[in-house]
Amino acid sequence: MNVRQASLRFGLALSVALGLAGCGGDAPTAAQGEPTPVVDGELTPVLPEVTTTDAAAEPTTEAETTAEADDGEIIDSTTTSTTTTAAAETTTTTTTTTTTTAAPEISSTPVDQVPLDLELVATLSSPIGLAPRPNTNDIFVIEQAGRIVRLPDGTADGADTTLDIRGTVTLGNEQGLLGLAFSPDGERLYVNFTDGNGNTNVARYTMSGNAADTATREILLQINQPRGNHNGGGLAFGPDGYLYIGMGDGGGGGDPGDHGQNPNTPHGAVLRIDVDTDEGYRIPPDNPFVDGDAPEVFVWGIRNAWRFGFDSITGDLWIADVGQDRFEEVTVLRAADGGGNGANLGWNETEGLETYRSGTIPDDHVAPVITYAHGGRCSITGGEVYRGTAIPELYGTYVYGDFCSGEVFGYRVDDSASPEQIDVSNISELSSFGLGNDGTLYVLSRTGGVFRIVG
Repeated sequence: MNVRQASLRFGLALSVALGLAGCGGDAPTAAQGEPTPVVDGELTPVLPEVTTTDAAAEPTTEAETTAEADDGEIIDSTTTSTTTTAAAETTTTTTTTTTTTAAPEISSTPVDQVPLDLELVATLSSPIGLAPRPNTNDIFVIEQAGRIVRLPDGTADGADTTLDIRGTVTLGNEQGLLGLAFSPDGERLYVNFTDGNGNTNVARYTMSGNAADTATREILLQINQPRGNHNGGGLAFGPDGYLYIGMGDGGGGGDPGDHGQNPNTPHGAVLRIDVDTDEGYRIPPDNPFVDGDAPEVFVWGIRNAWRFGFDSITGDLWIADVGQDRFEEVTVLRAADGGGNGANLGWNETEGLETYRSGTIPDDHVAPVITYAHGGRCSITGGEVYRGTAIPELYGTYVYGDFCSGEVFGYRVDDSASPEQIDVSNISELSSFGLGNDGTLYVLSRTGGVFRIVG
């Protein structure tokens, strides 16, 4: 699988279609190639049957091991081993017992009746994003000015700096260091930031211990931003192993560039790229616009996908799109239905479930599952599907909030009830949610607080 250099791809297509920025760093590369092996969240090892026979005295061992996982159910292997020795005419049989741990069921308790509280973990400078590092208990928090802080075991004790690019980012209300994600093996760090020219950069670093090795920085994507708002910023690895990147429509009221309904631009979209490479990236061959001017586009028709995420059990993609004048919305793209490949969320023809201004609802519009009107509320902060075990009554709930009102809401992922406000204190400038590897749910306030939600 060759990775073509920038002169073959970016020099021809992306320098025009993406408005490639001219800032420093290594040149981006891209090429179409074979997809990364799918990681579907379920591990099913099956050990082969091994038989050795000798009529004189050699033992015969039969081992059969099966392990199956069904949506949140973990089934430990059962192994039966039989050893027979002809000379001694003795038979020993050892059987280990199967242990099944069933995932909690989605609770029937109304979300607004689940007793919850906020526990302060740390106070940082404008925290706006959080992600865990695989194979650790640590969480990593973005400070908007350009620093990533590690909180060991989810605590402030021993906190240190993982990356500091302050002074190289443009800092504004919707600009700065906006997103982070770790590769599935935890060895590489990916960040999304606006550079000195205000353009979007997606960069990759190799981790060295608990810090990013700045000498290894590689700029994968540079995308021109015509205005300072609607930069998106979210990053996440999907269950398919690809990196997903949230992009806004380029800013300005009402999408003046008409980017939302144009799949030939990276603006107003969620992008998907294959970064399982030594350098550059590849275009997944099943991306919906692989032959277009912006083959990175996976989902389109978006105004500003500030935060999105995947359900760790089902693989469903939840996208919260910040509205314009009237409505905020959340769309769920089911993994069983293709995970949103090519989905059109409707902007700027629609806002919420209604047409925007004199727009027409597109024939391929994928309607949101959650909408709410402005009026004290004004900007949705996308959240996470809670699959932890510490709060069983919250299991299977998509938790999100509003930046302006500070309210936190919950929506059962099985559509069994309408969204309800969660009974926790309002959070000033509610900027983001995040999950630890242990399932702990965190919520951030841009005024400084990093909180965990506890039962």
